Amino acid sequence: MSLQVNITDIEKALLRLLKELREQKGELVEIDPVDFYWSINREELYDPYHNPSHLTLGQLTDDLEEIKRIAERKAEPVSQDFVKISSVLAAIGHKTVW
Repeated sequence: MSLQVNITDIEKALLRLLKELREQKGELVEIDPVDFYWSINREELYDPYHNPSHLTLGQLTDDLEEIKRIAERKAEPVSQDFVKISSVLAAIGHKTVW
């Protein structure tokens, strides 16, 4: 079975979420005290029938630095940047309440 993602739907939903976040919290959002997080390689991440055995650490400060470089056009985006921005969005979702 193939899972299809409608990019326009993702874009619209993300824009609505960011607009609401900005209205509720302003331009800057505090997500302290987090920085490091567990990262699971993609083969294990999408295999719910086995416990992951290859955990590594990711770091939000590194992810945010790369996202800023992309936003400022100092770096070209690559597909792995979706993983970095998703980690930041997850932290916002876990740490922000409105």
